[in-house]
Amino acid sequence: MINLLPQENKTLIVAHDWQVVVQRLTEVTATQVNEVGSPAKRLTGWVMGDRFQLIIRQRRLNAFMPMVEGRIDPTSAGCLIFLRYRLMPITRMYLVLWTAITIVSGISLAIYYQDFLLCLAAMVIIALIYGIAWGNFRIHLNPLHDIIFKVLS
Repeated sequence: MINLLPQENKTLIVAHDWQVVVQRLTEVTATQVNEVGSPAKRLTGWVMGDRFQLIIRQRRLNAFMPMVEGRIDPTSAGCLIFLRYRLMPITRMYLVLWTAITIVSGISLAIYYQDFLLCLAAMVIIALIYGIAWGNFRIHLNPLHDIIFKVLS
């Protein structure tokens, strides 16, 4: 299946028990203060039972940053952690809404003015917007994955 919206799935195999994984994720989402007195760069989100949702805590929210939705499956030798990196829900709705508006506008203008280059221009604008969304998602994906990997290692 082709995904137009930025999304990536990963699986981590951890040798820790389920309770240890939940405890570590809960600790990293708690507000902690470093030596200087400013908040440490941590994650924000929630951890409930075998599911969690996390995003990097920042001063200014970047709507195109990925958030991770995870599920923890205990095994006999540790845990399997299924990670799904996606855009925030409002950003996904924004992309879908403006894609639909751009397509309808491009087709309507192309029919009204009988110039199908307007429809092509709308498609180029959509491709540009999705290119920027995917690029920004890729840039911010590795720091989030690295923090989660360090917490669970």
